Amino acid sequence: MAIRKEALAGKAFQALKAVYDDRKAVLSKWTAEGKKVVLTAGVDIPEEMIIAAGMLPFPLTSYFGPRPSAEKYLEYSFGPVWKGMWQNLVEEYKGLAKYIVFCSSSDMYLKIFNYVRTLRIYEPELGLPEPKYVDLELVDKVYKAQERNERELGYLQEQLEAWSGEKITEEKLLDAIKLCNEYRDALNAFAALRKADNCRVLGSEALVVIGGSMFMEKAEAIKLVKAVTEEAASWPLAEGNRVYYIGSVQESTEVYELAEEAGINFVGEDHYMGDRMYEHNVGTAYTAISALVERCMNRMPSSEKGRVRLRAEWVDKKLEETGAQALLTWMNKNDEAYVWDLKTLRDY
Repeated sequence: MAIRKEALAGKAFQALKAVYDDRKAVLSKWTAEGKKVVLTAGVDIPEEMIIAAGMLPFPLTSYFGPRPSAEKYLEYSFGPVWKGMWQNLVEEYKGLAKYIVFCSSSDMYLKIFNYVRTLRIYEPELGLPEPKYVDLELVDKVYKAQERNERELGYLQEQLEAWSGEKITEEKLLDAIKLCNEYRDALNAFAALRKADNCRVLGSEALVVIGGSMFMEKAEAIKLVKAVTEEAASWPLAEGNRVYYIGSVQESTEVYELAEEAGINFVGEDHYMGDRMYEHNVGTAYTAISALVERCMNRMPSSEKGRVRLRAEWVDKKLEETGAQALLTWMNKNDEAYVWDLKTLRDY
């Protein structure tokens, strides 16, 4: 099932889809306007810190065409999404961003960071951005992990200040947290249309809204997400059996559209272009960095950085919350992390 004509007719949806379909155009525009851009590789990087530094975060996603640079440099263990990220970084985005932050959301990000760091020395003609790695503890939610993660964000703050030439004050961080919380609130209000008994949104349409908003300045993203939520309230009921998706990230709509053709509608998902993008706001009861760490440590545990039992409990809650009738797992080639928790999730 393709994205429905009622969605395509809405001006807000059209604007989000234009960005979703051509992310490079946004990056090129920002660079041409002289804006300082930081590529982000890892869902646990706090965008608030980049915004507080007067810079713009831009998530590094995959490239869906030929990937000769990835085939040249990367080892076999890199799956298609990771190879696509490399192709964007080395070829498609060349000269469009000076900086990139990696974090430990996946061990693959550490591998790519090491490739970038090494090639900047031995092949400077590639023009790779200056990298920073943030080594967060995402498995054990204990005091020592909180302490370590606050220290790691302190190092990130120092690097962002050096890149931007601006001091990240507590006031700037709190303002950025307020802005990003408003953005997440807008996405949660849109997600409510998927969770409702009278579901109005197909999974493929949701991917466009969530994904498109990720590549915009936050104020514009908030405005468009709120507008598309108003548009979607009058869309026809979404057909298909309600299913919750877990598995490899879906950065385009093909898999969701295949499911919709088979009578399935994904009403939620655990990857970073879905539910994980906007779940759990940053609190205000702590200092800004402590609050950012608290959000990071209390989000849904991922298949690579979480206890299987905790993932099973979280997914069970999501099935109830979304009214899903089934759970579906999809794994890209060489993305085997989901194999480890599949049996537990099936039996839970």
